[in-house]
Amino acid sequence: MAIHSRVPWYLKVLALAGVVALALVIGRGLYEAGRGWVGLDATPLRAELAGLRERLAVVESELAGAQQQVDSAHSTLQIERAAQEQLTARIRSLESENSRLREDMLVFESLAGASGTGQGFKINRLVLEPDVEAGRFRYRMLIVRQGGKAEQDTRGAYQIVAAIDRQGQGATMTFPPEAGDLSYRVNFRHFQRVDGVLAMPAGATLKSIEVRFLQDGQIKARATAVL
Repeated sequence: MAIHSRVPWYLKVLALAGVVALALVIGRGLYEAGRGWVGLDATPLRAELAGLRERLAVVESELAGAQQQVDSAHSTLQIERAAQEQLTARIRSLESENSRLREDMLVFESLAGASGTGQGFKINRLVLEPDVEAGRFRYRMLIVRQGGKAEQDTRGAYQIVAAIDRQGQGATMTFPPEAGDLSYRVNFRHFQRVDGVLAMPAGATLKSIEVRFLQDGQIKARATAVL
């Protein structure tokens, strides 16, 4: 007679929480490493990292609470299905947020560690991904002013050129469709987070995008993302 052991669900959730907690420890270690600030004004970057550190502390605390619930379930060997699903979903959400925070942290650490960076602008961490609604796509990025201390705000705008396929024919779409759209303007001192949604017309398939940062009609930086 063969005996098959089945791992209880709460042990699986506990293992998942352990992995997420380990990722948080690694993330905190990376924070401590980001100290050689050159090439940029360190003050706003330090403030940004401090905010990320505070949010990570909150996430870590919530993860500890979730793990405590799992430990309690292990002791009682019972938990309602709805509570189990909520706990598992919460852990996954925290894991996703932790991953995003670590990505942001790496961006600012790379900016802080850049040596001999020249004057100008750069588009970092351009991400393009499908939205929950068909035909819509989300994008996010970080527009950075490089080189020394910025004494005045930067005024400009960004433009997105989308490469699409429509019934086998290649084409492009430009966002905003009309120059001067205020929703695409940016005003920042050191860096600016930007995110938004692109809506494709019926029958069009998005292939890639090129994002351009412009000042006085001139392209100062550009970056591409492929879906």
